[in-house]
Amino acid sequence: MTQTPASAGLPPLYSPPTVLRFPEHRGIGLRQASGFGFAAGTAAIPLTLPEFAAAGRSYPIVFAADAAALPLALTGLKAGRNLFVAEDGSWRTGSYVPAYLRRYPFIAVEAQAGGPRMLGLDTTSPLVSTDAARDGAEALFDAEGRPTERASAAMQLCEAYALEYEATQAFSAALVEHGLLVARTAELRLAGQGGQSEGGADAPASSEAATPDAVVTGFQVVDEAAFRALPGTVVAQFHERGWLAPLVLHLASQLSWQVLLDGTATQA
Repeated sequence: MTQTPASAGLPPLYSPPTVLRFPEHRGIGLRQASGFGFAAGTAAIPLTLPEFAAAGRSYPIVFAADAAALPLALTGLKAGRNLFVAEDGSWRTGSYVPAYLRRYPFIAVEAQAGGPRMLGLDTTSPLVSTDAARDGAEALFDAEGRPTERASAAMQLCEAYALEYEATQAFSAALVEHGLLVARTAELRLAGQGGQSEGGADAPASSEAATPDAVVTGFQVVDEAAFRALPGTVVAQFHERGWLAPLVLHLASQLSWQVLLDGTATQA
């Protein structure tokens, strides 16, 4: 799988976050116009349900091949290579930027399980300055110790993301519970050479054409046959929870595999 593994249970990209407090972190700030270079080596980005419609137009949406089976936007075909990040750190124009990346290096942290969320920060990130005044960075606290507009906006984004993440966990758990996920292998060919093939389907006849330009393994997708076989009561439950739309959007996003292959050809 192209996903960069989290270390020691941490979310991808993050080192252990620090809860921001004043005056301890009075000088900390966020460097301006830093771009997304920090994600250049991440080929699979976590997604939440509200993002499926926008993300599916740019990326195949798949599910991780682990017990949690959380959704991912594939941004590359090889580990360590994100096809949507340019050398200058900019994101590919016209492509959706996942909230996970827009949130970074911030994260909502619960000091105690079930307690209020606080604003955490990956202080090891190159986006972070420990001396905002010196580096011309955007301060997170004002002189009186109040959060700046930047810090308040970050907290709002992190709070919203945390709620959406919880809803996404429930969705993935339901897919697993009802046996809707199946492991897949994507075999991809440049346009005009046979197109996409998943799990060996639609393979071209000649041995030359049968050689794929890229092969991606270690992910799951919804099994359409299993979905169609769901009892009506379960389908009704999915409808009530608002899960039918993201399920269909996930299936539709499989048309975006060619976007990745085209990006590989462009950068070759």
